[in-house]
Amino acid sequence: MIGIIGPEDSIRLVREVAAGEGRAESITTRAYTRPEQAPELARELDEMCQVLLFTGRIPYTFATATGELRAEIDYVRHAGIDLYRTLSRMLLATGGRLPRVSVDTIEAETVRETYHDIEVEPPTEILPIADSSGLLFSGLDEITAYHRERYASGAVEACLTCLGAVHRDLADSGVPVWRVEHTRASVRDALRRAWLAAEVRQSRATQIAVMMVDLGAPTQRAQDPYQAERQRLRVREALLEHAERMRGRLATVDDRTMIITTTRGTVESALARHRDGHASLLTLRGIDVEHAVGFGAGTTIAAAEDNARKALALGRHSGDTHVVFPDGEVHSSRQTAVRPRLRETGPGMLRVSEQLRIGPLSTRRLLEALHQMDPDQITARGLADAYGVEARSARRLLNALRAAGFAEEVGVHVSTGAGRPQTVYRVAMQRLLGAIGADR
Repeated sequence: MIGIIGPEDSIRLVREVAAGEGRAESITTRAYTRPEQAPELARELDEMCQVLLFTGRIPYTFATATGELRAEIDYVRHAGIDLYRTLSRMLLATGGRLPRVSVDTIEAETVRETYHDIEVEPPTEILPIADSSGLLFSGLDEITAYHRERYASGAVEACLTCLGAVHRDLADSGVPVWRVEHTRASVRDALRRAWLAAEVRQSRATQIAVMMVDLGAPTQRAQDPYQAERQRLRVREALLEHAERMRGRLATVDDRTMIITTTRGTVESALARHRDGHASLLTLRGIDVEHAVGFGAGTTIAAAEDNARKALALGRHSGDTHVVFPDGEVHSSRQTAVRPRLRETGPGMLRVSEQLRIGPLSTRRLLEALHQMDPDQITARGLADAYGVEARSARRLLNALRAAGFAEEVGVHVSTGAGRPQTVYRVAMQRLLGAIGADR
């Protein structure tokens, strides 16, 4: 199921396009009057939809800023064809002359290319709405004020906006304004991307997953053969019940290792419940011997078991329950600001790692350490403790961050005890995370 979120007129267009594709039953919609309502509507649809599709970048950015959504998320991008249609209407209304305009929401490069294609000088008033660090404006009132100010100053003769609420506000105040609306072609392309993403997600949910349980030595009380057998039967009964709840199958690897074979979708649901603070299938109940648990997913049982063993190894080191996915992504029962990975392939992470001259996995560990600290007061000694390296290595990391433009020296901390003064750094976390982008 695809969840569509947008204003009523955009929702109506999406329904028409979906019906034309013969897939009207595959979408469910929620309409808002202001884009600020998008996060609440997204949370409402998140439980039932594999993909959430927003009809604009602004509601999409509002919703993603919450960081709470489990579904795949995307938005209907404004393409050159949308702007062509609006410019055509303007030409018809103005007798063949394009006025100077201010433009919001559409990416500046798309605007410039569209104007160049029709051999007209592009407008200089193109307002950036968002960048890799998020929204550049706190609300629509600021965007409306921008257009109104540019018109009042005489810098522009009209305004172009993709936002229905901004269009209404400007029109009500007498500002000449045109709304750039999606064409059916743009909506169709976005829907096809969303349907494909939903199919991929559904296919991924049916991947094989393994819960591997490593049992400790029997308790002293259970050294008696009779007691040991009773304990073994209690453990097996508890694991059989757990396998039933996971809709999986229990198997024995050796005397100390047992596995439950299930699906990735079941494990992801357990992770989601755990993140929400609810009891979940990540935790075994009714087992009175020491044990460790690791989860792995893969396209084959062998691959899933291999990832489960990696998860067990991570758990022995940290004491937490881990889930290892085929792409190397690792989820832990302990919530962290930056999720670890067993390998890194994202271009943003690779690019930043090259700038810092350390490996991608080390870069992710560095991010996790920085998230535990006050980014305005970081010293080599503090980073060494959080990152788990020697102070001289932490100093090299801070110098690398400074050389790459992600940190600056802001002072010196002098300890009352022994030891030399510590340089204090301010790390620009938003800039660093923005450079990594979607790889977070």
